Amino acid sequence: MNLYIGTDGDGFGAGSLPLGVQSPYGALRLGADTSNTLDIPIVFNHLGGYHYSDTHINLFSHTHMFGAGVQDYGEVGIIPVQIDNNKHLQEMISKHNGYRSEFQHEREIIEPGYYQVYLHTHKINVELTATEQVGIHRYSYDKIKNKQHVILIDNSYTLQADVCNRSHIKIDSINHEITGLIFFQGSLSGRFGGVTTYFVITLNNWSKFGVWNNGQIIEEQNEIDGCSSGAYIILSDEQEQITMYVGISFISIEQARTNLHVQTNMFQSFDSIRTIVQQKWLDEIERFEVSAEWDREAEIKFNTALVHSLSSPTQWDESNGVYLGFDGQIHTKPNYMQHVYTDLSIWDIFRTQIPFIVFHDSQRANDIIHSIMINVEQGSDLPKWPFANGYTGCMIGSHADILISDLIMKKEHDNYLNLTQVIQALRKVANQNQVHDGRFDPSTYIQYEYVPYDMDQQSAPLTLSYAYDDWAIGNVMNAAGLTDEAKEYYRRATWFEHVFDNKTKFFCPKNKAGKFECPTNEIEFLNPFDNRYVEGDAWHYRFFVPHKYSLEYDVNTLNTFFQLGQLWDTTLLPNPYYWPGNEHNLFSVWQFNYANRSDLTQKYARWLLNHAYTIKPDGLPGNDDYGTMSAWYIFTSMGFYPLSGSSTYLIGSPAFDRIKITRNKNECILLINVHNNSPTNIYVERVLLNGKILSTFPFIDHINDLKCSNNNNQSNIQLDFFMSSTPLLLYDK
Repeated sequence: MNLYIGTDGDGFGAGSLPLGVQSPYGALRLGADTSNTLDIPIVFNHLGGYHYSDTHINLFSHTHMFGAGVQDYGEVGIIPVQIDNNKHLQEMISKHNGYRSEFQHEREIIEPGYYQVYLHTHKINVELTATEQVGIHRYSYDKIKNKQHVILIDNSYTLQADVCNRSHIKIDSINHEITGLIFFQGSLSGRFGGVTTYFVITLNNWSKFGVWNNGQIIEEQNEIDGCSSGAYIILSDEQEQITMYVGISFISIEQARTNLHVQTNMFQSFDSIRTIVQQKWLDEIERFEVSAEWDREAEIKFNTALVHSLSSPTQWDESNGVYLGFDGQIHTKPNYMQHVYTDLSIWDIFRTQIPFIVFHDSQRANDIIHSIMINVEQGSDLPKWPFANGYTGCMIGSHADILISDLIMKKEHDNYLNLTQVIQALRKVANQNQVHDGRFDPSTYIQYEYVPYDMDQQSAPLTLSYAYDDWAIGNVMNAAGLTDEAKEYYRRATWFEHVFDNKTKFFCPKNKAGKFECPTNEIEFLNPFDNRYVEGDAWHYRFFVPHKYSLEYDVNTLNTFFQLGQLWDTTLLPNPYYWPGNEHNLFSVWQFNYANRSDLTQKYARWLLNHAYTIKPDGLPGNDDYGTMSAWYIFTSMGFYPLSGSSTYLIGSPAFDRIKITRNKNECILLINVHNNSPTNIYVERVLLNGKILSTFPFIDHINDLKCSNNNNQSNIQLDFFMSSTPLLLYDK
């Protein structure tokens, strides 16, 4: 694998992934926050803190967002330095990023659960590993005459500038412990009042200490408040290597201390903890095996995407199962849940990453849906984009509907899912004004059967989103036996037709009087910054009706969409046609299957695997968005892809000769053999399911075909793809 993938790219092509360490799904994501030579901040390139093109490490912070297109988290900043004297230290503190260090990629090592880098300026080797809420640092100082070994703790640091609201740090020199907190209000956390991160740091053998405030050091002072404050520790002269433990909590300093003690087993060695953490990663990764002797790069991309997909959402419960709820109170997770999760970038992850978790780890998928329902219990409403312990209102739609439908339609939900509570929440979001994260006024939407443009300029994308959401709600109602109610939601799922302009053949905003407000010329149709559309243009939304199974699909227009999209050779700016890094385009390549042109799905899917995704640091087509793009690559390279909210997968063109997946904690194995595969044999001749022709091709069903416990009582499931250089044209059959 190559974990640099997704750490580079500019503008809309930035993968925005942090580089550092975490446990699978861990809340603590400890990594380097970097800057360029001139220390000129380019925010869009540093949403995850690290950018491959940079030359300097500013410091190491302990929480990060994971590939999102917005900044938040990134606090508890620490960096080791070497100084000549206190004057030297004062010079570092008084300058912006005055303690940063040059580094080189040749002196970096990055593995799941382990990171190493040499700080060239300070002559220190840094090693990092992490449990779910504890970061473990090991610093090895080069022996330089008359240099003092120092650790700087910038407790008021946040990755996003100027969002600290309150910060405090206290040094306990008797117990060799440093405690503190930072309350910050970032791009998302600020929407619900902010987040407090508490920390406890332990290390031994320091000789001196002090604090700083507004760029001025104060020797021997052990406590300071303020959003321009920090602390420093000067190690004993003989200390050339030091191990430091940093526990964080979103509950309290005492809980941070508990996390520290429990998760390090009372301060095991760095190497012991690293071994435990990396074994956790191996246990996850080794459940997936792919091979393609003719395309080793595909194996690298798959394994890297796997690590990225297993890195989120965020485990929110802390040691002993406690967590901070949406009601601001401390709760203990239910016994039927292994973990509580947050940082659910639902606008993104409902399409790929959560369906991937449903596919291979149903226990975790259930915990995620239970977490959403806990949000409802504590905050009264279904969330759009739950972050930490709050509602953010981020993005559009009510796509938690689709996540819930996906789990239920695949019959992977456990007996603890309260369907009565689920149905009440779905009815509310579709028909009432929520306090948090609601839709456009439901009564007006139901009256017009679309969102009027003169009431919301995002009329078309909102209507398209709600149509998909209501289809998912209909699925849940149907599964619950509420067939009449399901029919009503299925009727609402057709309301996308009301914003389709037959004159232009595009989805356009429509006002209360029924007049369309479409782009007026070709340039406007291709403007991805058109405020009438959300993160896209009219072309991007032309095909966003994933739940429409029509065989009369406008396949020629869809083909044009991809042909012209292939001509765009940069990710710096959005592709005005098919945009591989744009969420509502992710399903478009699979829609050829609806028109009996699965050959075109296979053709373009394979092209995208080879061209939109590479093994370079800028090898993602855009923000990974909590594993969304990575999970798209995983599904597509396996040769099938989910229609989220249903039990249906659509067949594509697998990128490997052999795929083996151990699912649901060894419950069953899916083995995929791909015969005659090659760079030119990209078309599927036929598919066998357990030795028999897949009669539903190009569709395959989770329940009837791939569900572990329902496949004729077989513990293993086998798919055989037979490939050819000649397309199979289903419409000729």
